Amino acid sequence: MNLKKNFGKSSVWMSTAASGNSLISFIIFIILSRLLAPDEIGLVAFALIVVELGRVIVNAGFAQAIVRHPEWDERFAATCFYLNLLLAALLTAVVFWVVAPLTAFYYDPRAELLVQVLSIIFFLEGAKAVQEGKLKREFNFRAIALRTLVASLVSGVAGVALALLGYGVWALVWQQLINQILITVITWKSAHWLPRWQFSTAYLPSLMGFSAPLTLAQLASNLANKIYEMLIGLFIGPAALGFYRVGGRVLFIMEEIVIKPFEQSLLPALSRLSEHEARAQATLRVMRISAYFTFPIFFGAAAIGPEFITLAFTEKWAQSGQVMTMLALGIAPMVISAQVNAAMTASGHTNYVMALSAIQFILNCILGLLLVPYGIIAAAAGYALRAYLSIIFNMLFFKTTFHIGIKKQLGTIAPTFTAALLMFIGVQLLKLVLPADISLGIRLLLLAAAGGFIYAVIMSCIFRTETKHFLGESAAIAPAKAKPAIHYLQRLLRLA
Repeated sequence: MNLKKNFGKSSVWMSTAASGNSLISFIIFIILSRLLAPDEIGLVAFALIVVELGRVIVNAGFAQAIVRHPEWDERFAATCFYLNLLLAALLTAVVFWVVAPLTAFYYDPRAELLVQVLSIIFFLEGAKAVQEGKLKREFNFRAIALRTLVASLVSGVAGVALALLGYGVWALVWQQLINQILITVITWKSAHWLPRWQFSTAYLPSLMGFSAPLTLAQLASNLANKIYEMLIGLFIGPAALGFYRVGGRVLFIMEEIVIKPFEQSLLPALSRLSEHEARAQATLRVMRISAYFTFPIFFGAAAIGPEFITLAFTEKWAQSGQVMTMLALGIAPMVISAQVNAAMTASGHTNYVMALSAIQFILNCILGLLLVPYGIIAAAAGYALRAYLSIIFNMLFFKTTFHIGIKKQLGTIAPTFTAALLMFIGVQLLKLVLPADISLGIRLLLLAAAGGFIYAVIMSCIFRTETKHFLGESAAIAPAKAKPAIHYLQRLLRLA
C-alpha cells in the first residue's frame, strides 16, 4: 500500500477513534458539569493541566524517534523504553512530593490529592510510549483506534456510574486512571514487542539531539496552550477557571476529532519521503485538504457557541458560550501550525519546532498577563489573537526550511478561510432576524443548517476549483466504500 493510501486510511482510523473517545468524554463532562459547581470543575481542570504537561515530559519525543528511525532496531527500542521508564518514575515522584503541595499552596488545598492520584498516569504513559511508536511506524492505526475506543467506552461507563452515584470530581479522576490503564495494557498487547534487557549508550547523543528539542517544543507548546487557564486559576480563582474550561471543552474535543488525526498520521507518512521537495508539497496538500473542512467546523462552532453551551450545559454555564466563540475563532491557524510542526519533525528540524513553541509561549504570557485581569472573555480573545500572530512565524520557518513562499502558503488556505469567515458573518446576521420566541434547540439547528448552506454555496459557486481539488484528493485517499458517494457528488456539482 502506498503512502497516500496509508495516510488516508490512518487518518480515517484516527478520526474514528478520536470521535468515539471524545463523545464518551464529552458525555461524562456534561454530566459532571450539571452535578458540580464551577469551582469544583476548576479544581479538576487545574489538576489535569499538571497531568497534560507531565505527559509531554514523559514521552520525551521517544515515540517520534521510534517512528523516524530508518529501521526497526531492538537495541534502539529497548534503550528508548528504559529511558522512558526512568523519566516517568522521576516525574511521578516530583509531581507527587513537590508539585502537588505547591498546587495546594498557590492554588487550592483541595487540589493536592487530585494531583497526587493523577500522577500515577505518568508511569503508565511512559510504559507504553515505545510500543505506541512501533504501531505508528507500522501504520497500525487500526490497533491504536480500537484501543482508544475500548478504553474510552469502559472507562466512560465507569465514570458515568460513579458520577451518578455521587462521587463528584472523583468520577472524572477515576475515569482518567481507568482509561490510561486500559490503553497501556492494550498497546502492549497490540505491539507484539517486549523490551530485552539491553541498553546502548551509543544511541544517546543522536537520541537526545532529536528528542530534547522536540520535548522542549511540545512542553512550550502545551504551556502556551495552558498558560491562560493557569493564569485564570491563579489570579481569578477556580470558579472562573471552571467557566473557561467548559467553554474550551467542546473545542478541545473537536480538535481531537478533526486536527489530531491528520497531525498523528502525517508524521510517519512524511518520514517515509526522502526528497525535500516531495515532503514540502505533501505538507501543502494536507494543509489544503484539511483546511477545507476544518475551517468551517471551527468558525461554525464560534457562531453557535452561546446557544450550544446553554443547551448542553444549562443556563448556569451561559458565560462559557462567549468563551467558546472567542476560542473557536483562533483555531484556524492551529490547523496550519500542526502540519508545519509535523513537516519540521519529519525533516529532523526539531530545533525549529522548539523555537516556534517558545514564540507561542512568550506571546501567550504577554497577552495573558495583559488581558486575564479583564476577565475570561478578554482572556479568550487574547488566546485567539496569539494564534494569528504566531502563524506568521510558522510560515516564515516553513519558508526557510522548504523554500515555499508565504504567498503560496497563504494561497493554499485563503479560499477556505474566506468562505468560513463569510459563513460566520452570515450566521451572526441571521441571529439578528430570528424571532426571540423560537426554542433554543430549534434556533441552534437553524443556525447550524444556515451556516452549512452558506459555506457549501460559496465553495461550490465561487471557489469551485478548491472544491474540485478537495473532492479529487478525497477520492484518492478514501476507503473503497466511500468512493461512490464522492464520485456522485463530483457529478452532481459538475466537477468530475
